Amino acid sequence: MIIKIKTKVKPTEDENKVLKAVTNIFNDAEMEISENIYTGVSKDISRFKELLRSQAILDAARSVLERNIVGNATKFHINKQAAYSGILNFDKDVHGGIKLEFVSEEDEDILELIKDIAPRTRDGIIINEDEEAIEKKNK
Repeated sequence: MIIKIKTKVKPTEDENKVLKAVTNIFNDAEMEISENIYTGVSKDISRFKELLRSQAILDAARSVLERNIVGNATKFHINKQAAYSGILNFDKDVHGGIKLEFVSEEDEDILELIKDIAPRTRDGIIINEDEEAIEKKNK
């Protein structure tokens, strides 16, 4: 999976703080700035996944990721200020957030990637969807 990242640096924002907001979530992000817009890529989803779990927002995240699938990718925004504090907060692009695009590569299935990033839960506990489907089928 390739993670594409794009965010604008507003005139009232500190360029280094905007970069820190991105690297708090994707610490391997290779970012470049041009005309007040940071763009870059990451391949490390581990911190993102860790935050989803620690904040107990897996189901909400999965909903956002699935709802925004286009072809082999899913596109969405996270709040820049929250990311600066090391928190994930899904956002609409009304405040100039961080635009993310998770792109599956040739041998990957976007739905399987989403399932790995944000597995379903029941009562706050991650469930194994494959086992559950087999159990239902055998009943």
